[in-house]
This record gives sequence, structure tokens and C-alpha cells, in this order.
Amino acid sequence: MVLEIHILGTSSARPAQGRSVSGSIIETQDGMMIVDCGEGFQNRLISYRSQMKLYAGRRLKMSRISAILLTHGHLDHTWGVLPWMQTMSLDGRREKLTIIGPTTTDVIESIVSSGKLGDIETTQPSDLFNQYRMWMNLGANTETLGYEVDWILGDGSRWVNLATLETVSLPQPIANVDLSFHSTKHKVPSCAWKISIPPKKGKFNRKKAQQLPDEVRAMLASGRDVEHEGEELVASEFRGKVRPSMSVIMSGDTAEQAIETECDLLIHEATFLNSHSAIAEQHQHSTSAGAARTALMCKAKHLALTHYSARLESPEDSLSEARDLHPSVVALSDGDRIILNEDFTITHLQKVENGWEPHN
Repeated sequence: MVLEIHILGTSSARPAQGRSVSGSIIETQDGMMIVDCGEGFQNRLISYRSQMKLYAGRRLKMSRISAILLTHGHLDHTWGVLPWMQTMSLDGRREKLTIIGPTTTDVIESIVSSGKLGDIETTQPSDLFNQYRMWMNLGANTETLGYEVDWILGDGSRWVNLATLETVSLPQPIANVDLSFHSTKHKVPSCAWKISIPPKKGKFNRKKAQQLPDEVRAMLASGRDVEHEGEELVASEFRGKVRPSMSVIMSGDTAEQAIETECDLLIHEATFLNSHSAIAEQHQHSTSAGAARTALMCKAKHLALTHYSARLESPEDSLSEARDLHPSVVALSDGDRIILNEDFTITHLQKVENGWEPHN
């Protein structure tokens, strides 16, 4: 496993058709991050963790979650943040937590110029600036919770920590994982988050080096070329093929548009079918075909659909429309797991009664 995404909600706007609202966990070898955290998130997470332990033999440790990445401020993506944070306090969490989300340039300008968190008339009610302030006033701060909390807002160019009112760089919450922000088009400030794993050097060929002295092997293993018995030994020739970087983009609510970066796996909303494309455009959401076109534009090897309208009983029609345009598409359901493997294939594990099973 290089990147595994645990899907805890695939419904848009409200729970419907047996689906819960948005919330996912991205798991890497070095840590985890939550992407969106709609209402009831912690209840779903408790159940999901129990099933992972029972059927997959794995524990998802909450201490390994270092950040919550919010794609925008609509409540079906944010209303579970505060309850989960308070539960972490009750459970004795001590690890730092960073919450990151998008806002407008006006908000950033106001905070930077005034040095305070006063009212900003130009903000919409669902702007994350207003929610952050409310949550902080309700006790979501380092002093009350007992663990360090950074509340980060940005417009893609500048970022501010509302806990300290300091201008900061975009945080990188997990070691060996690159996080980047990409603006999307919705009725409120919105974004897609790209999570990238840097290239990994190939495995050291111990068999090829077994006849060499220990100190020579050690130098080659550390990446240094060595001269031995009059011969130049090149360190790279004692390693397997380098694994290129790999990445996943998770987008929140957005109209169809180009995301100006490439990825291996795109997880994208597919709220409507083609038959409701006018409604999608009106509300700045995507159709499943629109998600496929976005995947093609950002050269995604794979596309995973999510965030379905309540009018859709199942995502099968969404899957069909997207597959007409893109060669590798899966439709996600609540409880699914999707794994981006080292060879850039994906494994889609569908939730069943007693665990998970591969799904084509």
C-alpha cells in the first residue's frame, strides 16, 4: 500500500439512499489526513475502525491523523469537525492537529491588515472563516482541548493561522508527503487537495553486493559511488528501478473545470447525470461525464466517482456515463477502500457485510 483512501460518505447535501455525507481518510505509510468531515463523521468512523480491526486485521490509530483538509464550507462537508475534535480531547489526544481550508482573498487581506478576527461583511455565512471563529469560540482551541490546534485558512497564495494570526506557508502535516492546494469552482471558496508521495529509490541489491567488503556495501547502500580494487562501483547500479512519484487529487463540490495539475488518481464529485447537466451548471456541480472530462484534462490514470445526488438510487448510471469517456473509472460507495498501488494500478475494495471484496 502506498496510498489508501477510506470512503466514509458519498452523498451530496444530505444523507440519502443509504449514503452518508462527505468524509474520507487518506492513509499513507507515514500518517493519515481526513478530507472533509460532514455531519455524523465520528459515528461512521467508530463503526469503520471496528470493521477494519475485525475484518482487515488493522487498526486505524487516531493519533496518526495529523490534519483535516476541508474543500469548502458547506455543512455536509464540515459539520462533523467540532464533535470529532472534542472526542479526541476526551480520549486524551496529545498530538498536534492542523485544520486547513479555503477562503477568499478579502478575508486574508482583512486578517493580515487588521491583525484580528473581526466581522467581515463580504463573507458568506458558510465561509470557513465564520465557522473557524465559531468553533474556536466554542472551545476548539489548544487551551481547552489539551492538544495543539492550528486553524489555517488561505486563498491559494497566502495562508494565515487563525490561532496566532500569523501568516504561514501551506502546512505539510505528514513527513514524506507533499500537500498542494488547487482552486475549484463553486458557490463558496472551494478547492481540491493533491496528496503526493515523492519518488522512492529502488531496493538495494544485496545479492549483487554480497561478495564486497562490509564497508563498501554500506557506502553503496547509502548512495555513494566507491572505488574498489581499481574498479569504480556506481551506487545506482546496485539498486532496482526508481519508483516515480505518485499522487491522488480529492476534489470537493465543483463545477466541471480543468484542475491545473496532473495526478494518478482523481476522486471527483459526480452529483448529477447528463440528463441534469443544466441543474449541475446552475448549482456549480459536476455530472459524471464532466468528472471524466476533468480526469482526462489532468491526465489522471484512474477516476473514482463520489458525491451523488439524492435522486440517484445507485451510481451505476453515473459509472456508465463516465466510462464512455475515460478508460479507468470506479464508482465509490460508503465504506469502500481504494488503494493506489506501487505499479500505479488501483485496487477497489467494496464494503460487504463481512468485510471487503475486490470490485471491478
